[in-house]
Amino acid sequence: MRRTTTRRGLLAAAAALAPLPTVAQAAYPDRPIRLIMPFPAGGSSDTHARAFADAMGRELPQRMVVDNRSGAGGNIGVDAAAKSPADGYTLLATGPNIINTRYLIRDTPFRWERDFDPLGMMFSAPNVLVVHPSVPARTVPEFIAHARANPGRVNFGSAGAGGSIHLSAEMFMDMTGTQMVHVPYRGDALLRADLTTGAIQVLFGGITTALEPIRAGQWRALGVTGPTRWPALPDLPTVAETLPGYSVTSWMGLFAPKGVPAPVVARLRDAFDKVMANPANIAEFEKLGVQVTPSSAAEHLAFMQIEERRWTPILSRIEPQ
Repeated sequence: MRRTTTRRGLLAAAAALAPLPTVAQAAYPDRPIRLIMPFPAGGSSDTHARAFADAMGRELPQRMVVDNRSGAGGNIGVDAAAKSPADGYTLLATGPNIINTRYLIRDTPFRWERDFDPLGMMFSAPNVLVVHPSVPARTVPEFIAHARANPGRVNFGSAGAGGSIHLSAEMFMDMTGTQMVHVPYRGDALLRADLTTGAIQVLFGGITTALEPIRAGQWRALGVTGPTRWPALPDLPTVAETLPGYSVTSWMGLFAPKGVPAPVVARLRDAFDKVMANPANIAEFEKLGVQVTPSSAAEHLAFMQIEERRWTPILSRIEPQ
């Protein structure tokens, strides 16, 4: 007897031949997600990353756990993220160091454009130029004059080579023709302590963690590094009011190891968009002293390319460590 093929049979056969999603993609996320933060706990970057991770955990819903992997100007944490499986269970929250340390630290093992997919911009904030009260300067012009009169004798600290704190000082020296000595630290805690005691004299510090010692009179604020004055310090001028064209902001973006499957990226982006559009989250982030600056993945990639072109001329003149 001749067999006939029914419509139901054809559909069943097609379903059997269709590729099945992997378990990881179909169930994602079915376990906590690790968010690598390449700087120590307690600093401004860590504080911002933890607030973001908490909000993402509420949307996914799976916990997003911050894993601090500090050292080498952020290179240790970034390299750990680059070498992680591209399955969406290890992500990276970081800023300018992912671009800039290749110019400042010899044998940097990763390349952001080769090893990472930018998923979206999160936050930005200016730094603030502060000095120990023993420094005989109360304005940016007075500090420029002091630094010019003391080449190689003024020390500035940073939380590691290649971050926005370091870059703020490098652009300042480039534009003013001054020569200060860079003292890199592993993180914020000892850096803040040494500025408070006068072991270092200058810091272009994150505005979030600088507010308390400024208000306590432990540090003297001279100028904001961003293009406009900052609401938390409305009477403090920008550095650009003395040096037209000077502008440095700290930023944080979300990255994944290169090659995370598209359905996983789509799930992450859906949660990301909801987090960054939620008024309650925005209010919480702004209380930490940052501006919420969400972007698409494509906009994040374009921003990275622009930043690299912007900083290469300055960074290429610095002797790598």
